Amino acid sequence: MNHELTKRHVDALRKLREECDYEDSRCGGELVFVLRNKLSPGIGDKTLSDLEGWRLIEAGTNKWFGTLGYRITELGRHELAGFQQKRPKPKTMDKLRPLPSRLGKSKGRFER
Repeated sequence: MNHELTKRHVDALRKLREECDYEDSRCGGELVFVLRNKLSPGIGDKTLSDLEGWRLIEAGTNKWFGTLGYRITELGRHELAGFQQKRPKPKTMDKLRPLPSRLGKSKGRFER
């Protein structure tokens, strides 16, 4: 493809796939367009416009409310499956060690 998916695009595709699968399972396998308010607030109009332009999602009318909704396409599912999200390296913990004593070496019971 000639587009570069950002983290916002991938997050939007994941959320839309999750919502589409949930709505389709509730309606007996019937394809339902997910309402815009079901998507998280981080998914803006620009992100949806980009994904729709790249044919990764499609817009249509939600049959229950008669308003605009979105669905992930097979191409969008394929792109999402091929995307390998970079995982951050685990942070190494600093090794803790005691500070040297300001009082000197402590004497044992028999050294007094």
